[in-house]
Amino acid sequence: MKNHTQTILSSYSCSLGVFLYPNENDGPESTMERLCDLLFELSNEDRLKILDELRKENLKLSHISQRLNFTAQETSRNIARLVDAKLVTRTTDGSYEISPYGIQAMRLIPAYQFLSINRNYFYEHSLENLPDKFVSRIGELNGCKPITQLLDVFGNIERVFKEAEEYYLYIGEPLGLSSTLLLVAEALDRGVKARGIEPIDYEWPDEIRESVPKETWLKIAEHKTQGSLRQKYQKKFDITFLMNEKEVATLNFLNPGGEFEYFGFTSTDRKAVEWCKDLFEYYWEKVE
Repeated sequence: MKNHTQTILSSYSCSLGVFLYPNENDGPESTMERLCDLLFELSNEDRLKILDELRKENLKLSHISQRLNFTAQETSRNIARLVDAKLVTRTTDGSYEISPYGIQAMRLIPAYQFLSINRNYFYEHSLENLPDKFVSRIGELNGCKPITQLLDVFGNIERVFKEAEEYYLYIGEPLGLSSTLLLVAEALDRGVKARGIEPIDYEWPDEIRESVPKETWLKIAEHKTQGSLRQKYQKKFDITFLMNEKEVATLNFLNPGGEFEYFGFTSTDRKAVEWCKDLFEYYWEKVE
């Protein structure tokens, strides 16, 4: 877990330098101490619950205690810590509100949630080579669900092609069975636009080449010529996925051997779809 945590902390250090360098006169010790103080306050479940409630509305101590079923003493102690950490402030009417600093800190929590919920997966899979700006947005994948069955993988792939209305995008080897190519041709025929980044030396297996009708291959080739199917090629991949405008069918990260597996994540959540779309555009612009 150490490398993944360092990767996320590093990306936050770059994109949110105010958290680590709030004052140009602060030295390395004070900036690191301040970061550790922030993480310590956010590591407490009760304080997180209080911050979450205060994001919804300002509350007085008694109301916080009632909502969360905390004792008055527990609530008072935790509120005092949050005020001292500048995550919460007291208003003129005696209620408490989350500060702008507290709001921003809470916005970073989803990244750690995604990492911790899927800790078994990320114990063996790496975010190491992903661009920092996408690692810092990894919390947008909180709506993803793990894929554990091979049948689900192929079912997701087929559904993405069947239900695509605007486009489909992919990074990595073309996934699926011979039936998948028939769905690809059908999607392209109904006006779906497609782009993909494939391994430079990839070749379809003979059994798939032979089982797919010649007309299907010709249709796909025609769409390439017309520009409705565009492909770029590269040697190394940091991530693989297949998606359309509504769904991420498969999202896979590198294992320790630098390889990809079928089992990763899937999602119809808007934020996850946007994250993958933005990442695709990033790589598409980089590949010649």
